[in-house]
Amino acid sequence: MSNINPRWGSWATPPEPFKPEDFRETYETEVLVIGAGIAGLSCAYSAAECGCKVTVMEKLPTYHGFAHNVGVVNSRFMRSLGIVNDPDEVAREWIKRCANRCDERLVRLFVDRSEEAMDWALDLVERPEYGGVRVNLQGAAYQGDTYKELYSAHVFYDGPVARSGKFGGLNEIMEPMYRESLKLGTRFLFNTTMLQLIKKDGRVVGAAGQTEDGKLIAVYAGRGVLVATGGIGGNEEMCEDLCPIANRVAVKANFPKGIDLGEGHRAALWAGAAFEDGPFPTMMHPQAIRHSNYCFLFVTPKGRRFMNEDSYLQGRSLGIVKTGYKWCWTIFDSDWARKVPETLKYGGGIYWGESFDYVGGKPFDEEDTRKKIEASLKSGSSVMADTPRELAEKMGVDPDTFEETFNNYNEYCRKGHDDELGKRPELLIPLDKPPFIARKFGAALLSVVGGVKVDEKFRALDENNDPVPGLYVLGNTMAGRYGVDYPMLLPGNSTGSGLTYGYLLGRNFGKEKAEGK
Repeated sequence: MSNINPRWGSWATPPEPFKPEDFRETYETEVLVIGAGIAGLSCAYSAAECGCKVTVMEKLPTYHGFAHNVGVVNSRFMRSLGIVNDPDEVAREWIKRCANRCDERLVRLFVDRSEEAMDWALDLVERPEYGGVRVNLQGAAYQGDTYKELYSAHVFYDGPVARSGKFGGLNEIMEPMYRESLKLGTRFLFNTTMLQLIKKDGRVVGAAGQTEDGKLIAVYAGRGVLVATGGIGGNEEMCEDLCPIANRVAVKANFPKGIDLGEGHRAALWAGAAFEDGPFPTMMHPQAIRHSNYCFLFVTPKGRRFMNEDSYLQGRSLGIVKTGYKWCWTIFDSDWARKVPETLKYGGGIYWGESFDYVGGKPFDEEDTRKKIEASLKSGSSVMADTPRELAEKMGVDPDTFEETFNNYNEYCRKGHDDELGKRPELLIPLDKPPFIARKFGAALLSVVGGVKVDEKFRALDENNDPVPGLYVLGNTMAGRYGVDYPMLLPGNSTGSGLTYGYLLGRNFGKEKAEGK
């Protein structure tokens, strides 16, 4: 097949299609959604709300939304706080940060329609039967011009999911979507793994699945099949072929276990869809030990600086990975309680210092930070010493090299110019109050966020950029959002775009049904 690169591994080889007699059970539906993450569940609920008969196939026992925040351009909640972002400025900056390799049509759809989608979700979670959900914005955002982050990430607390003792966050949106979808007659086939798509006369008409007990089933969809099965991060072979850097991180934070194995990518490819140019973009956070990194002095296990420490979370993660080491070190001194807050007006953001709520949150919680430092010293992920040389010995780093690096850095701070890597003078804060602390930090892969090419109607495209009839792709299975790397202009924009695109595709299915198409 011309859409398959002959250099790819065995994962790209299409299996033999199933025959009708292979299936123990068959189902009929109008819209088949494969994957019950935020993109899939949003589409399922939106389509059902518009009168479509919907079936959802999901390999896990339930829907899954393991994310803390949902980033959109604007919302009525943001407007109530006096925060209004300019969609045109957001689009221009987004495209620039993606090196012009993203699909501008898809970016514009998100930028122009994400407020509508978030307000739709807020309407749902604020219903009396789902009462108690508290909405806020994530307050941690990078303040410098180079990596500017906008307030956009909605966080949800105290809803029915959290009250049941489970992780809330994004699930506080998804639980109401799931309940309302059930009320509207949506069928959920949980513990059912999609094996391949079913084609007839060149059109994708359904999917073959396998239940938990090994039974083969077929679901036929008269209106369309949506594949939204997540990324490829958990599949080492696919990553090596399509995104090698994803295999170089310290930790793969693919949660819950079993997601991000690339089933949707493979099935779409076998059905005739094409991938965007590689390597696929990644979403990484420097959270492999889940501690704040700050911005003072970063060194490799060889004791040398490797990047300008004034960077955002994706940049810090990539900086570590490019060294060839799984872990690097962030250095600070015992005056951290005074020095860290000074940096927040120039930088900040997730894992710089702390994540906090926009309304009522503390930009810096000294007591909580102190507890985390003490815990890291106890666990061994941080070490402390009275001199740079002693610190290097505890780090397992060459003392001469580290001492030279440490002294050079302090000299740059003294004269107000970073001769080595050009850090802004405002952030050249000396490390001059012992004892000194070194903490390990590494990159965690959240997901590989690239894949199947789609058009502005979310139809999968073949190698000629023509739609594959009947096939739609969303979420981390789709291409076009990022091009090269995850842009943190709007924190939480992956879940935000999943919400937005799912909402829009469901509306599209409903509109086509109403028009008799």
